[in-house]
Amino acid sequence: MSELIETVVIGGGQAGLAMSYHLRQAGREHIVIERARIAESWRTERWDSLMFQFPNWSIKLPGLAFDHDNPDGFVPKDTVVKFIEDYANLIRAPVRCNVDVLALRHNAATQRFVIDTNDNRLKAMNVVIATGSYHLPVIPEYAASIPREVFQIHTRDYRNPQQLPSEKILIVGSGASGVQIAEELQQSGRSVYLSVGRHDKVPRRYRQKDLYWWLDAMGIWRLPLTQKPELKTWRPLFTGMGGGHDIDLQHFGVNGMVLLGRMKGAVGSKLYFAADLNYNLAMSETWFSTFKTQMDDYANERGVEPPLNPRPAQSVLDSSSGGNQIEILDLNDAGIGSIVWAGGFRYNFDWVELPVFDESGEPKARRGISGFPGLYFLGLRRTFAAGSSLLAGVGDDAAYLAEHITSRS
Repeated sequence: MSELIETVVIGGGQAGLAMSYHLRQAGREHIVIERARIAESWRTERWDSLMFQFPNWSIKLPGLAFDHDNPDGFVPKDTVVKFIEDYANLIRAPVRCNVDVLALRHNAATQRFVIDTNDNRLKAMNVVIATGSYHLPVIPEYAASIPREVFQIHTRDYRNPQQLPSEKILIVGSGASGVQIAEELQQSGRSVYLSVGRHDKVPRRYRQKDLYWWLDAMGIWRLPLTQKPELKTWRPLFTGMGGGHDIDLQHFGVNGMVLLGRMKGAVGSKLYFAADLNYNLAMSETWFSTFKTQMDDYANERGVEPPLNPRPAQSVLDSSSGGNQIEILDLNDAGIGSIVWAGGFRYNFDWVELPVFDESGEPKARRGISGFPGLYFLGLRRTFAAGSSLLAGVGDDAAYLAEHITSRS
């Protein structure tokens, strides 16, 4: 049994719902299919204590702003889930839950896409893939050589400190998730080792304005990545925990966390790290200095209030404060019994049987429009701008794709 629909949106999260809003506004027939529940990734692939990283006043989707009484506060992940659920109800999104896509093909004879699911077969003129950016956890192959008695987990499956059976824990990766989990574990009383790669330090607040305000006011969220390609590898660190505060890895080291360089490999209980810790910390400070200058220039041109307490310059950690260049670490000697892999995710589009990906598995598309007529991508990293995958930014790209679909139809 098959069903013919003009446009099928795959993914019932923030991107898919934003797409549904704009398609409805344009009067286009469509459905949204979701493998589980609305906002499933927010429900089951985030740790328990996660707070949304941007202030309440910034939370929005097309046609709806978050209703709050504390604009500068931060909400827990469950509140974000409810906001997305309420949004789906408000816009009357035609969502079909628990529909898993098994294969996506194209029939050249009928010029229709064929979507095989666990429920039935769908045929469509247009397909929008809005499945998010977090598909398969990245865990290096050498992790398999680490002794079995060492507990290993990826950030996707981490929920709280009680999951980890040991007192001493190694976190491999210094992205946003890795450093927030490292901070939580340290505050819970655990001894934490953190493998630090390239990252960018940013201020949670500056001149009485939140980081999100600066990025929005300066146009960084919406600036095409083709105009500012350095944002493609931008790795800002910030958190909404405790009312929102800076993430400073040098302070982590001063407070007792053992900082290591980028992890290179493992053979049994021996782990190997690059001697690049101080370089990575220094580059992070350089980014902060450059970004601060950009904020100051913008503020001086527009009369934004000066900072209350100018931030003092930071010095790179030395060995006395936890920044020593450890290159070989024996898990047994250190007493480390748990490893949290925080190396991010990779895409998994194995079910898409169309020639629209590069050698690395990255979709080949221009602002979400693929080279295969009628096939679109939405809400992925680097779709168009730095804000393309954000809750408050995905609506811009959704509007663009809805206009393209309408003109094509």
